Amino acid sequence: MKDIRLIATDMDGTFLTPAGSFNHQRLRRLLQEFKKQGLVFAVASGRSFLALDRLFGDFKDQIAIIAENGSLIQYKNKILFEHFMSKEQYLALIANILENPYNQGTELLLSGKKAAYILADSPQSYVEKMRYYYENICLVKDFDHLDDDIFKITTNFPPKDISKGTAWLNKKLPHMQAVTTGFESIDVILRGANKSFGLNRLCQVLGIGSEQVVAFGDDLNDFEMLTFAGRAVAPENARAEIREIADDIIGHHQEESVIAYMEGMVRNGRI
Repeated sequence: MKDIRLIATDMDGTFLTPAGSFNHQRLRRLLQEFKKQGLVFAVASGRSFLALDRLFGDFKDQIAIIAENGSLIQYKNKILFEHFMSKEQYLALIANILENPYNQGTELLLSGKKAAYILADSPQSYVEKMRYYYENICLVKDFDHLDDDIFKITTNFPPKDISKGTAWLNKKLPHMQAVTTGFESIDVILRGANKSFGLNRLCQVLGIGSEQVVAFGDDLNDFEMLTFAGRAVAPENARAEIREIADDIIGHHQEESVIAYMEGMVRNGRI
């Protein structure tokens, strides 16, 4: 594949180690090479914009960020697109999540522009778990009086029921889209706002064709992005459905295989 102009990668289970980190020195060297060759590096994640902004604070003036599963796009510190739910939409969505026969309780989080919100009576274990993925978590009595713009809602299902729970929500709310982000977690966003949408929008702004994109991903919320890209790459730990559509299968994400693959592309003159 030649004339690559953009590399996009998912975060958890793909670019990041199991500890949720990456090698800053290796990325810094790569970005220097990418800059010489006019190549754009984009991070694409279901994580909140606040979390990605912190994680890539040293690099955000050099890269693109597709956050909240495509609901926010930023390039070199400039926001290009934001897609919010109305209050009526997210309150109706919450009601449907709680009615879902496969739901395991009230473990849900609203991801906003200023903070992330969890009910104060939620299990402490859930709150601590979500602090790993979200910045500025606020515990609230209810979701009726939030002074914020809401991108998405995330909730949990028992792993054995996650496919059924996701399908139930998608059938119940055709204007929303529920996507699996882990083996027990789903994100619900406005329909049309997925990673592929965000990546396509970024490519349109930059004048880049889909055939000039390499994308990395491991889970079902990466499916559209990987099918959009000219070349799809998955780590060996990816879901079977993702490995099936990948052009290349690389090492486990705990081995920092994505950054190693990109280094190989530079070293072998593939970009």
